[in-house]
Amino acid sequence: MQQQGIDDRTLKLIGEEKLSKLKASKVAVVGLGGVGSICAISLVMSEIKNLIIIDDDKVVESNLNRQIAYELSDIGKFKVDAMKEKLNRLRNDLNITKVNKRVSNEFDFSILNGANYVVDCIDDINAKVLLIKYCFENNIEIITSLGMGNKLDPTNIKIISLNKTTIDPLAKKLRYNLKQEGIDTSKVMTAFSDETPMIKDRVISSMVFVPNTCGLTLASYVVRKLIGGL
Repeated sequence: MQQQGIDDRTLKLIGEEKLSKLKASKVAVVGLGGVGSICAISLVMSEIKNLIIIDDDKVVESNLNRQIAYELSDIGKFKVDAMKEKLNRLRNDLNITKVNKRVSNEFDFSILNGANYVVDCIDDINAKVLLIKYCFENNIEIITSLGMGNKLDPTNIKIISLNKTTIDPLAKKLRYNLKQEGIDTSKVMTAFSDETPMIKDRVISSMVFVPNTCGLTLASYVVRKLIGGL
């Protein structure tokens, strides 16, 4: 049996033209936790060669019950460093820009200029608003992840516009804040779970199923958008 190349199965599924589009695209993943880490891995495995990864956190032991990207040996490393190492073990032809900074008013958003897509996987409301506002003002495509904590059923995740979300308190706050900035929430696409949270607590709990499924869903959406499948 003839040995197949690393992207042969992808090529067979989507064709040469669409595969070339993916290889030429640049995607930014902002936030490398349970959602963003698997999203970044999925994008690279889908032949996205140019990636911007943004996070200021370090890997801690409590991440390891749900964040598939990281291992015991990564504890204490900055997530951008651990993620870049992981991605370079998957592919040896990547162009990765890592930004070890928190998204805030002082953040240099111009790093996103030239990106074909931005995936927002951060959980801080103010940071999400700043990021979405910058992308809208600069005509950069963006999709945002909503609350995936305190939930257990990954089959409830879907892609919908922010104005149609329910239940999720993060979505409610985000809708309000974006409206204050004059942003039409019907044009903000989100990965959203309509599962009722199992618990309510100040400390958000999670297992492996929901955040990683969300990351896969986001990556699939972005890939399909980039190749004209949506």
